[in-house]
Amino acid sequence: MSFGYHSCHHRACPRCGGADTAAWTAKQEARLLPVDYFLVTFTVPQELRGAFAWRPELMHALLFRESAATLQEVAAVPRLLGGELGFVGVLHTWGRQLQHHPHVHYIVPGGGLSLDTGKWIAARQRDWLLPVAKLAAVFRRRMEAAMRAEAPALHASLPAGVWRGHWVVHSLPAGTGASVVKYLARYVGRTAISDERIVRATDESVTFNYTDSATQERKQMTLTAAEFLRRYLQHVPPAGQHRVRYFGWLHPSAKRRRMKVETLLQKPIAVAEPPPEPVQWHLRCPHCERFALVRIGSLPRQARAPPALSRSNGPICTR
Repeated sequence: MSFGYHSCHHRACPRCGGADTAAWTAKQEARLLPVDYFLVTFTVPQELRGAFAWRPELMHALLFRESAATLQEVAAVPRLLGGELGFVGVLHTWGRQLQHHPHVHYIVPGGGLSLDTGKWIAARQRDWLLPVAKLAAVFRRRMEAAMRAEAPALHASLPAGVWRGHWVVHSLPAGTGASVVKYLARYVGRTAISDERIVRATDESVTFNYTDSATQERKQMTLTAAEFLRRYLQHVPPAGQHRVRYFGWLHPSAKRRRMKVETLLQKPIAVAEPPPEPVQWHLRCPHCERFALVRIGSLPRQARAPPALSRSNGPICTR
Protein backbone atom coordinates (compact mmCIF):
# COMPACT_ATOMS: atom_id res chain seq x y z
CA MET A 1 0.00 0.00 0.00
CA SER A 2 1.32 3.47 -0.85
CA PHE A 3 0.21 6.82 0.50
CA GLY A 4 -0.07 10.17 -1.29
CA TYR A 5 0.18 13.04 1.18
CA HIS A 6 -1.12 16.56 0.70
CA SER A 7 1.54 19.30 0.79
CA CYS A 8 1.62 21.11 4.12
CA HIS A 9 4.26 23.67 2.97
CA HIS A 10 5.77 23.73 6.45
CA ARG A 11 9.44 24.72 6.53
CA ALA A 12 10.27 21.66 8.65
CA CYS A 13 8.47 19.10 6.49
CA PRO A 14 10.85 16.52 4.95
CA ARG A 15 8.58 16.06 1.91
CA CYS A 16 7.48 19.57 0.95
CA GLY A 17 9.67 22.38 -0.38
CA GLY A 18 10.44 21.03 -3.83
CA ALA A 19 8.78 23.91 -5.68
CA ASP A 20 10.49 26.53 -3.50
CA THR A 21 13.85 24.84 -4.00
CA ALA A 22 13.44 24.77 -7.78
CA ALA A 23 12.41 28.42 -7.87
CA TRP A 24 15.38 29.47 -5.72
CA THR A 25 17.78 27.45 -7.86
CA ALA A 26 16.52 29.01 -11.09
CA LYS A 27 16.79 32.51 -9.62
CA GLN A 28 20.36 32.01 -8.39
CA GLU A 29 21.51 30.40 -11.63
CA ALA A 30 20.14 33.34 -13.60
CA ARG A 31 22.16 35.77 -11.45
CA LEU A 32 25.50 33.98 -11.80
CA LEU A 33 28.26 36.20 -13.16
CA PRO A 34 30.85 35.25 -15.83
CA VAL A 35 33.61 34.78 -13.22
CA ASP A 36 35.07 31.95 -11.17
CA TYR A 37 33.18 31.14 -7.96
CA PHE A 38 34.21 29.86 -4.54
CA LEU A 39 32.45 27.93 -1.78
CA VAL A 40 33.52 29.36 1.59
CA THR A 41 32.36 27.54 4.74
CA PHE A 42 32.56 28.84 8.33
CA THR A 43 32.27 26.20 11.07
CA VAL A 44 32.14 26.81 14.83
CA PRO A 45 34.06 24.62 17.32
CA GLN A 46 32.31 21.81 19.14
CA GLU A 47 32.45 23.76 22.43
CA LEU A 48 30.06 26.33 20.95
CA ARG A 49 27.40 23.87 19.82
CA GLY A 50 25.73 23.92 23.22
CA ALA A 51 25.32 27.69 22.97
CA PHE A 52 23.78 27.27 19.52
CA ALA A 53 21.32 24.70 20.86
CA TRP A 54 20.46 26.92 23.84
CA ARG A 55 20.09 30.24 21.99
CA PRO A 56 19.65 29.42 18.28
CA GLU A 57 17.92 32.70 17.43
CA LEU A 58 20.92 34.66 18.75
CA MET A 59 23.77 32.38 17.70
CA HIS A 60 22.53 31.87 14.15
CA ALA A 61 22.27 35.63 13.72
CA LEU A 62 25.78 36.11 15.09
CA LEU A 63 27.13 33.35 12.86
CA PHE A 64 25.73 35.03 9.77
CA ARG A 65 26.70 38.55 10.77
CA GLU A 66 30.23 37.92 11.97
CA SER A 67 31.24 35.46 9.26
CA ALA A 68 29.98 37.82 6.55
CA ALA A 69 31.80 40.74 8.20
CA THR A 70 34.94 38.58 8.33
CA LEU A 71 34.83 38.03 4.57
CA GLN A 72 34.39 41.75 3.93
CA GLU A 73 37.12 42.74 6.40
CA VAL A 74 39.73 40.40 4.93
CA ALA A 75 38.72 41.17 1.34
CA ALA A 76 39.15 44.91 2.00
CA VAL A 77 42.90 44.47 2.66
CA PRO A 78 44.62 45.92 -0.44
CA ARG A 79 47.31 43.24 -0.69
CA LEU A 80 44.69 40.48 -0.58
CA LEU A 81 41.92 41.91 -2.77
CA GLY A 82 41.05 45.50 -1.87
CA GLY A 83 37.38 45.32 -2.77
CA GLU A 84 33.86 44.68 -1.53
CA LEU A 85 32.46 41.18 -1.99
CA GLY A 86 28.93 40.19 -2.87
CA PHE A 87 27.81 36.75 -1.74
CA VAL A 88 24.92 34.51 -0.71
CA GLY A 89 24.91 32.59 2.59
CA VAL A 90 23.00 29.40 3.43
CA LEU A 91 22.71 28.15 7.03
CA HIS A 92 23.30 24.43 7.58
CA THR A 93 22.97 22.92 11.06
CA TRP A 94 22.96 19.13 10.60
CA GLY A 95 25.38 16.36 9.80
CA ARG A 96 24.69 13.17 7.88
CA GLN A 97 23.57 11.37 11.03
CA LEU A 98 21.35 14.32 12.09
CA GLN A 99 23.88 15.41 14.71
CA HIS A 100 24.12 19.11 15.57
CA HIS A 101 26.78 20.70 13.37
CA PRO A 102 26.10 24.43 12.78
CA HIS A 103 27.95 26.09 9.92
CA VAL A 104 27.25 28.48 7.08
CA HIS A 105 28.10 28.16 3.37
CA TYR A 106 28.78 31.15 1.14
CA ILE A 107 28.70 31.31 -2.67
CA VAL A 108 31.30 33.98 -3.41
CA PRO A 109 32.20 35.37 -6.86
CA GLY A 110 35.95 35.51 -7.45
CA GLY A 111 36.43 39.26 -7.16
CA GLY A 112 35.02 42.43 -5.70
CA LEU A 113 34.04 46.03 -6.32
CA SER A 114 36.91 48.46 -5.70
CA LEU A 115 36.30 50.60 -2.62
CA ASP A 116 37.76 53.79 -4.13
CA THR A 117 37.47 53.60 -7.93
CA GLY A 118 34.36 51.44 -8.27
CA LYS A 119 36.09 49.09 -10.70
CA TRP A 120 36.01 45.31 -10.70
CA ILE A 121 39.00 43.60 -9.06
CA ALA A 122 39.39 39.95 -9.97
CA ALA A 123 40.78 37.38 -7.54
CA ARG A 124 44.55 36.89 -7.74
CA GLN A 125 44.22 33.22 -8.69
CA ARG A 126 41.46 31.09 -10.16
CA ASP A 127 41.71 28.54 -7.33
CA TRP A 128 42.42 30.93 -4.43
CA LEU A 129 40.27 33.71 -3.03
CA LEU A 130 41.43 34.68 0.49
CA PRO A 131 43.76 33.05 3.08
CA VAL A 132 41.72 30.68 5.23
CA ALA A 133 44.03 31.06 8.24
CA LYS A 134 43.39 34.81 8.22
CA LEU A 135 39.66 34.26 7.84
CA ALA A 136 39.59 31.80 10.76
CA ALA A 137 41.52 34.16 13.06
CA VAL A 138 39.33 37.17 12.28
CA PHE A 139 36.16 35.10 12.59
CA ARG A 140 37.20 33.79 16.02
CA ARG A 141 38.00 37.31 17.24
CA ARG A 142 34.74 38.77 15.98
CA MET A 143 32.59 35.97 17.43
CA GLU A 144 34.17 36.37 20.87
CA ALA A 145 33.65 40.13 20.85
CA ALA A 146 30.04 39.75 19.69
CA MET A 147 29.17 37.15 22.34
CA ARG A 148 30.84 39.15 25.09
CA ALA A 149 28.81 42.21 24.13
CA GLU A 150 25.40 40.63 23.41
CA ALA A 151 25.38 37.51 25.64
CA PRO A 152 27.87 38.06 28.48
CA ALA A 153 26.46 35.29 30.67
CA LEU A 154 26.61 32.79 27.82
CA HIS A 155 30.13 33.92 26.97
CA ALA A 156 31.26 33.46 30.58
CA SER A 157 29.92 29.89 30.65
CA LEU A 158 32.23 28.81 27.81
CA PRO A 159 35.76 27.52 28.44
CA ALA A 160 38.44 30.12 27.78
CA GLY A 161 40.34 27.73 25.53
CA VAL A 162 37.66 27.92 22.85
CA TRP A 163 38.90 31.41 21.97
CA ARG A 164 42.50 30.25 21.64
CA GLY A 165 41.94 27.00 19.76
CA HIS A 166 41.89 26.25 16.05
CA TRP A 167 38.81 27.39 14.14
CA VAL A 168 37.97 25.95 10.72
CA VAL A 169 37.22 27.89 7.54
CA HIS A 170 37.19 26.12 4.16
CA SER A 171 37.50 27.78 0.76
CA LEU A 172 37.12 25.69 -2.39
CA PRO A 173 36.99 26.74 -6.06
CA ALA A 174 33.54 26.17 -7.52
CA GLY A 175 33.94 26.89 -11.24
CA THR A 176 30.95 28.68 -12.70
CA GLY A 177 28.99 28.33 -9.45
CA ALA A 178 26.12 26.34 -10.94
CA SER A 179 27.05 23.10 -9.15
CA VAL A 180 27.32 24.90 -5.80
CA VAL A 181 23.90 26.49 -6.26
CA LYS A 182 22.35 23.06 -6.87
CA TYR A 183 24.21 21.62 -3.88
CA LEU A 184 23.07 24.32 -1.46
CA ALA A 185 19.53 24.32 -2.83
CA ARG A 186 18.91 21.08 -0.94
CA TYR A 187 19.25 22.98 2.33
CA VAL A 188 16.95 25.87 1.40
CA GLY A 189 13.50 24.28 1.37
CA ARG A 190 13.93 21.22 3.60
CA THR A 191 15.17 20.36 7.06
CA ALA A 192 17.72 17.75 8.15
CA ILE A 193 16.58 14.69 6.18
CA SER A 194 14.57 13.93 3.08
CA ASP A 195 11.70 11.49 3.22
CA GLU A 196 13.44 9.22 0.69
CA ARG A 197 16.27 8.47 3.16
CA ILE A 198 13.93 6.95 5.75
CA VAL A 199 13.94 3.18 5.30
CA ARG A 200 11.63 2.13 8.10
CA ALA A 201 9.66 3.96 10.80
CA THR A 202 7.70 2.45 13.68
CA ASP A 203 6.45 3.71 17.01
CA GLU A 204 9.66 2.47 18.63
CA SER A 205 12.44 3.28 16.15
CA VAL A 206 13.42 4.94 12.86
CA THR A 207 15.98 3.58 10.37
CA PHE A 208 17.49 5.84 7.70
CA ASN A 209 20.30 5.81 5.16
CA TYR A 210 23.39 8.00 5.32
CA THR A 211 26.81 8.24 3.68
CA ASP A 212 29.83 7.85 5.89
CA SER A 213 31.96 11.00 5.52
CA ALA A 214 35.23 9.11 6.08
CA THR A 215 34.74 6.11 3.78
CA GLN A 216 31.93 7.42 1.52
CA GLU A 217 30.11 4.12 2.09
CA ARG A 218 26.35 3.88 2.16
CA LYS A 219 25.20 2.84 5.65
CA GLN A 220 22.09 2.66 7.79
CA MET A 221 21.44 4.01 11.27
CA THR A 222 18.63 3.07 13.64
CA LEU A 223 17.55 5.46 16.39
CA THR A 224 14.78 5.26 18.92
CA ALA A 225 11.75 7.32 17.98
CA ALA A 226 12.41 9.78 20.80
CA GLU A 227 16.08 10.26 19.83
CA PHE A 228 15.17 10.67 16.16
CA LEU A 229 12.65 13.39 17.02
CA ARG A 230 15.15 15.12 19.29
CA ARG A 231 17.80 15.19 16.59
CA TYR A 232 15.36 16.29 13.93
CA LEU A 233 13.65 19.09 15.88
CA GLN A 234 16.92 20.75 16.89
CA HIS A 235 17.39 21.69 13.22
CA VAL A 236 14.03 23.42 12.82
CA PRO A 237 14.91 27.14 12.71
CA PRO A 238 13.15 29.51 15.11
CA ALA A 239 10.09 31.32 13.83
CA GLY A 240 10.95 34.24 11.57
CA GLN A 241 14.54 33.18 10.95
CA HIS A 242 15.79 32.79 7.38
CA ARG A 243 18.22 30.14 6.18
CA VAL A 244 19.37 32.27 3.23
CA ARG A 245 20.84 35.77 3.45
CA TYR A 246 22.50 38.13 0.98
CA PHE A 247 25.48 40.40 1.64
CA GLY A 248 27.51 43.14 -0.01
CA TRP A 249 26.45 44.22 -3.47
CA LEU A 250 24.21 41.15 -3.72
CA HIS A 251 21.98 42.46 -0.92
CA PRO A 252 18.48 43.38 -2.15
CA SER A 253 19.04 47.01 -1.11
CA ALA A 254 22.25 47.22 -3.19
CA LYS A 255 20.59 46.77 -6.57
CA ARG A 256 22.45 49.73 -8.12
CA ARG A 257 25.85 48.33 -7.14
CA ARG A 258 24.93 44.88 -8.40
CA MET A 259 23.90 46.32 -11.75
CA LYS A 260 27.21 48.18 -11.89
CA VAL A 261 29.10 44.91 -11.35
CA GLU A 262 27.09 43.24 -14.09
CA THR A 263 27.91 46.14 -16.42
CA LEU A 264 31.63 45.98 -15.61
CA LEU A 265 31.68 42.24 -16.26
CA GLN A 266 29.57 42.64 -19.40
CA LYS A 267 27.07 40.05 -18.29
CA PRO A 268 24.63 39.25 -21.11
CA ILE A 269 21.15 40.55 -20.47
CA ALA A 270 18.66 37.71 -20.60
CA VAL A 271 15.31 38.78 -22.00
CA ALA A 272 12.54 36.50 -20.84
CA GLU A 273 10.13 35.40 -23.51
CA PRO A 274 6.54 36.48 -22.87
CA PRO A 275 4.34 33.64 -21.71
CA PRO A 276 2.16 32.18 -24.49
CA GLU A 277 -1.42 33.31 -24.56
CA PRO A 278 -3.87 30.67 -23.42
CA VAL A 279 -5.57 28.80 -26.22
CA GLN A 280 -9.30 29.26 -26.33
CA TRP A 281 -11.17 26.08 -25.65
CA HIS A 282 -12.91 25.91 -29.03
CA LEU A 283 -9.56 26.22 -30.87
CA ARG A 284 -7.71 23.45 -29.03
CA CYS A 285 -6.65 20.27 -30.75
CA PRO A 286 -9.20 17.57 -29.85
CA HIS A 287 -6.41 14.99 -29.44
CA CYS A 288 -3.67 16.63 -27.33
CA GLU A 289 -5.65 19.70 -26.09
CA ARG A 290 -2.42 21.72 -26.03
CA PHE A 291 -1.85 23.12 -29.52
CA ALA A 292 -4.13 25.63 -31.18
CA LEU A 293 -5.95 24.87 -34.39
CA VAL A 294 -4.89 27.34 -37.10
CA ARG A 295 -7.06 28.25 -40.08
CA ILE A 296 -5.00 27.87 -43.23
CA GLY A 297 -7.77 28.40 -45.81
CA SER A 298 -11.24 27.39 -46.89
CA LEU A 299 -12.62 25.20 -49.63
CA PRO A 300 -14.50 26.99 -52.45
CA ARG A 301 -18.26 26.68 -52.34
CA GLN A 302 -19.66 24.70 -55.20
CA ALA A 303 -23.16 25.01 -56.57
CA ARG A 304 -25.33 22.23 -55.30
CA ALA A 305 -28.17 20.71 -57.24
CA PRO A 306 -31.53 20.38 -55.55
CA PRO A 307 -32.05 17.01 -53.95
CA ALA A 308 -33.63 14.39 -56.15
CA LEU A 309 -37.15 13.50 -55.21
CA SER A 310 -38.32 9.95 -55.09
CA ARG A 311 -41.69 8.85 -56.19
CA SER A 312 -42.78 8.40 -52.60
CA ASN A 313 -42.31 12.05 -51.85
CA GLY A 314 -45.35 12.97 -53.87
CA PRO A 315 -45.94 16.18 -55.72
CA ILE A 316 -44.11 19.39 -54.87
CA CYS A 317 -46.07 22.33 -53.70
CA THR A 318 -45.52 25.29 -56.06
CA ARG A 319 -47.14 27.97 -53.96
